[in-house]
Amino acid sequence: MFTTTQFGEARWLWLQESERNEVDRRVRFRKTFELETVPETFPAMISADAKYKLYVNGRFVHFGPARDFTPGWTFDRIDLAAYLKPGKNLIAILGYQFGRSNYMYSYSHQSAVIFKAPGLISDESWMISEDPGYIRNVSKGSVQYAFQEFFDCSKSDDSWLEIDYDDSGWQNFRGWIAGAMPWNHFEERGIPLLEERIIKDAEIIAASDSEVDPQWREIRSVIIPYHQEKPVYRTPETVANPTSVIYDFGREVVGMLQFRFEADDAMDFLVFEKLDGMTPRICPDGELHTAYGGRLYPASGKVCEHELTLPWGFRYLIVFNRGKGKFKCSVSVRECRYAIEEKGTFNISDPRLQQIRDMCVHTQRCCIADSYIDCPSREYAQWWGDALVQSQNTFRLDDDPALLRRGLRTMARQTTPEGLTYGVAPGCAHNCVLPDYSAMYLVTLHAEYMQTGSPELWRELRSTASGIISYFEKYITPADGVPFDQRYWLFVDWCPTLDKIETYNMIILWGVRMAAALAEISGEPADIALLARCRELEAKLRKGIKLQDPPPHAAAMAIILDLKPECHRQYLDEILLPMMKNAHDHPVQPGPYFMYYVFEAVKKYGHSAEIIDCIRRWWGEFADAGLSTVAEHFIERNFHYVSMCHAWSAHPMKFFSELMLGIRQIAPRWDEVAFEPYVEPGMVISGTVPTPHGIIEVNLDYSGSELKKSLILPPGVKLAASNG
Repeated sequence: MFTTTQFGEARWLWLQESERNEVDRRVRFRKTFELETVPETFPAMISADAKYKLYVNGRFVHFGPARDFTPGWTFDRIDLAAYLKPGKNLIAILGYQFGRSNYMYSYSHQSAVIFKAPGLISDESWMISEDPGYIRNVSKGSVQYAFQEFFDCSKSDDSWLEIDYDDSGWQNFRGWIAGAMPWNHFEERGIPLLEERIIKDAEIIAASDSEVDPQWREIRSVIIPYHQEKPVYRTPETVANPTSVIYDFGREVVGMLQFRFEADDAMDFLVFEKLDGMTPRICPDGELHTAYGGRLYPASGKVCEHELTLPWGFRYLIVFNRGKGKFKCSVSVRECRYAIEEKGTFNISDPRLQQIRDMCVHTQRCCIADSYIDCPSREYAQWWGDALVQSQNTFRLDDDPALLRRGLRTMARQTTPEGLTYGVAPGCAHNCVLPDYSAMYLVTLHAEYMQTGSPELWRELRSTASGIISYFEKYITPADGVPFDQRYWLFVDWCPTLDKIETYNMIILWGVRMAAALAEISGEPADIALLARCRELEAKLRKGIKLQDPPPHAAAMAIILDLKPECHRQYLDEILLPMMKNAHDHPVQPGPYFMYYVFEAVKKYGHSAEIIDCIRRWWGEFADAGLSTVAEHFIERNFHYVSMCHAWSAHPMKFFSELMLGIRQIAPRWDEVAFEPYVEPGMVISGTVPTPHGIIEVNLDYSGSELKKSLILPPGVKLAASNG
């Protein structure tokens, strides 16, 4: 709910300048105050445009706020009591401004931080200073997200986080009252605060003594000297005087890198996700698609410490010693991710399937922060075509729909004049309007209803749904359905040989059907007219769908949508099942993303064994490649810029729970479920499935001659009649 009252007389603060360059800018804020005793609770509210890192008495508290748009701006509520002490206390905030829009932030040409706690508000008494250690005008790590980070420890350090630091030379600024433009409303975060933990001391696994590029100091992108130097890596014990070393965190991590180092000159660093033998998989010279890293300059004679400003996703880190003398470095990560409670479990005696499931769970955990994100290594962006898969994954871990609901609201706030949602929001991705993702927006609205059993969010966002339907109504043709609109991007799947139009129209049909179902359930006067429009549009779409010699994508969608049921057996026996039995080398091979829909189709006809066999072989390749997460594409398509941690590929975790535990949702809010486990002889399986009513428990034992089954349902969940 929007409000302008919670912050009262608090002020939005920033540096007082009439003309400024805000690109990649960091500003420090300090406020000391006295407490006679520490209260039981000390509720604070904080926000920033664009980001903040909050510290109390030198201790890190939180990174935020959740991504959002102006004029509504998200704020966080945090109880600070555990960080306080009797006597003098310090609130310290590092404010960060991207200074330009990206795929997770929309810049409105203003920057500010705002804070309120009992007896304490951001106002002209706060001390403010730009952090002199940061070197700006550096390269972006990717088009979609953030900059590389350059910092000079001789000009700044973390002493400003200490209570007794002398800030008398800093500025004061009265600021803009809460409710000022462009932040004239506030919105509750609506999702949990990020959880954080420190992952310590990665292991050095490789080293190089390649010669240092003499031009490195003038270059503001650390990938360029890397390509000039072309380091060759060997095992650490074989390199006497390394110029660079590779650290391995053991698995994919998402967070802020922390460095503790001693050096006589600068230290460069680069992160990446995959190591091919001893060769880092980093974007090749001339491509420069994704290259996150930076440079740290030491303070003479000191052990220096520095934590990066923003979270990145990676597994490996290269550190380059640019000096010739003393060098020592240890690295950690402050992991920041969505505070999901893993109520859903899955344990199986088959180690291969257990490994795949665990990789998928870790992938999904890495891909949820303040929103669903597709890949933390490159974009950190909320692509809505991924949201159905991500929601079904997360619902098998936790029944909380908050992240899906917040994403649906965020996407509704960025649309084209003709009503289409953007493919990614918030942000500046104007080249990423995908009409098929707008249709998927309607499908995910229905997924939210299925999880909650409430049509309230549909009613709130009905106008967005109506706008999407209006676009399809406007452009549909009598004979061929909705054509490809060349102003936008027709995605459907990463499959270069796919003729996408028919599958696209089936995705539209699916979305229209889901909107019609929600309108019928809601039943308000505005729904009646929308339902009639959906029915008329559905009839036109069905006429345009021919299904002559369909590719796997169209065959799968035909089964999901019950189109041409007389052909389903043929689609399964001649197209889908043979494709799944091969080595993902079909001439029109669906990628991992669209295999979710292939599995949904063959599942309808009871082919659980074929799905599990396909997952075991195809997703097992990710494990064989040494990954800790599942990748954006199958291995042979994993180019240097492809994410090795991508949530749309993590859907096997959903199918393990649904097929092998056998728990399939039948009714909204999980009021009714089917129990039809698939268990291979010799297997022992146990697990839990969270629902809004409580936890479903399953135990399956096929180690003997017959399958032993145990099912415990919470009150409020009914077993489908077909299960007896």
